[in-house]
Amino acid sequence: MTEVQEIRTIIFDLDDTLIQTSKIYNKARNEFSALMSELGFLENDILEKLDEIDIGHISQQGFAKERYPYSLIKTYHYYIEKAGKEVDLKMEKKIENIGWKVFRQIPEQVKGAEEVLSYLRNNYILILATLGDPEIQNKKIFHSGLKSYFSAIYVLSHKTDQEYLQILKEHELKKEETWLIGNSVRSDLNPGLRLGLNCILIPANTWKFEEEEPISDRYIKLDYLTEIINYL
Repeated sequence: MTEVQEIRTIIFDLDDTLIQTSKIYNKARNEFSALMSELGFLENDILEKLDEIDIGHISQQGFAKERYPYSLIKTYHYYIEKAGKEVDLKMEKKIENIGWKVFRQIPEQVKGAEEVLSYLRNNYILILATLGDPEIQNKKIFHSGLKSYFSAIYVLSHKTDQEYLQILKEHELKKEETWLIGNSVRSDLNPGLRLGLNCILIPANTWKFEEEEPISDRYIKLDYLTEIINYL
């Protein structure tokens, strides 16, 4: 990676970079899969079908909070119809509740999050750029206890190159003086690389929608958030 003389701003991702969101979704996925198995659907591809349906809904609904419960219900309907059975409205409600429950839980901080942010804000301007439903993301930001570390916070609709570019323009940031730190290749790393930012990838459990190959190797890959202190 090209050596940078001065880095003044860091754009951080939130979910699974600073707070442990996937843990909550994985619990819901396992609960849904177990329930479907109890109904007699023993196929190994239940969660793959859920991802397929859920990703399809992103193009229609974006990351609106209603999307996830709806995707669980539609996956249930897919298997019920495939088996030639009738939809059980009580079971449908139970499945819908699994989806809504993920938004009622408060994600834990990633280990070392406050330590890292406290260290970095002494020398850098910190900006938070997160993806998702504004109501849900703002709730997570509030409950994370990390809001005060950031000079600006953005809830983006898709984390496109253009959305990141708008942040750079609003704050008059020079690309060579800006870092982008996140866990997703698709939503964090590749947009940053395409824009010519300095990027750090901290891989974490994510889901199929985020799977993508890096467009170049001009980035730093770390195993843990706390390792950032050794690089910046």
